[in-house]
Amino acid sequence: MENEGKKRTIFYTVVTTIYFIIAKLFFFMRFEGKENIPKGKPVILMANHISWLDPLTLAICVWDREIHFMGKKELFENKFLGWCFRHLHAFPVDRGNIDMSAIRTAMNVIRDGDTLGIFPEGTRSKTGYMGPLLGGSALLALKSGCEILPVYIDGRYHLFRPTRVIVGRPIEMADLRSGRMNKETCDILTHRMEGTFAHLSGGKSLPPASQNGNQA
Repeated sequence: MENEGKKRTIFYTVVTTIYFIIAKLFFFMRFEGKENIPKGKPVILMANHISWLDPLTLAICVWDREIHFMGKKELFENKFLGWCFRHLHAFPVDRGNIDMSAIRTAMNVIRDGDTLGIFPEGTRSKTGYMGPLLGGSALLALKSGCEILPVYIDGRYHLFRPTRVIVGRPIEMADLRSGRMNKETCDILTHRMEGTFAHLSGGKSLPPASQNGNQA
């Protein structure tokens, strides 16, 4: 069950409230599919990554809970920024490896009834298209036991241009969780996740070569 008794933290609330106002006034941000977010239980929000603003965008997508984020460990090397990120419920992950310490922290977030936000590409996309998804994301999704919601952020945060945030339905994993969790299972889920983002984005998540291949 989601941890309903946990109080909202002041720093998180102030930062996300300010960002909500900025997002509405300057990015014309609108949300679609919020009805897909389950009530009363933990969930993993899995999104594409185009900007350092993405975690805040996920945060204002769900007002009824505070999200815990995985962030690359380099972000925590600066003491001030590290303090800010930790007070926004972020924790470090080593992107170059399957970081079991970060996975254990993420699992504890779920067990505590909280919500987890991850960016399965592991780094921001400079092209706007989604890069390869890291295997650790699929492993975490399978082991979590909770629903995984794909979120596609459509837009580049240009001033006074619309940015859409599309929340999809939970990714189907019952068939994969019923068997052994191995590399093959993770690969299947990774392809399924890529297909889900392609569907949510109307093909925008795919690089041009992939788009042409789908149309052929």
